[in-house]
Amino acid sequence: MQPKPLDYDSINENVKKVAYAVRDELYLRASELQKEGKKIIFTNVGNPHALGQKPLIFPRQVVALCQAPFLLDDPNMGLIFPADAIARSKHYLSMTSGGLGIRKEVAEFIERRDGYPRC
Repeated sequence: MQPKPLDYDSINENVKKVAYAVRDELYLRASELQKEGKKIIFTNVGNPHALGQKPLIFPRQVVALCQAPFLLDDPNMGLIFPADAIARSKHYLSMTSGGLGIRKEVAEFIERRDGYPRC
């Protein structure tokens, strides 16, 4: 049996109620406090580095190598990028005709997350 396609009627009610309220009461009060000289870290804009999270280096390395695959031919590549980032980028680039490697990984993730078999 084919899974039912996702449409508005089949979306979880909580998803339909989601709102992105950037200018809510909390934000406005924080802005007032900031004007008064208080140090405010705005966490509503998704800046984890402002909260001390270390940069996510591995995904950036993989994306860099996928964007510039000619770097993989450099004999000094192992001195610049770690082996796992090189291996992952080669995996993604191995089937670049349509990005099959990446599409398969995303489809498998969605299948695990949502519980529906991929088409």
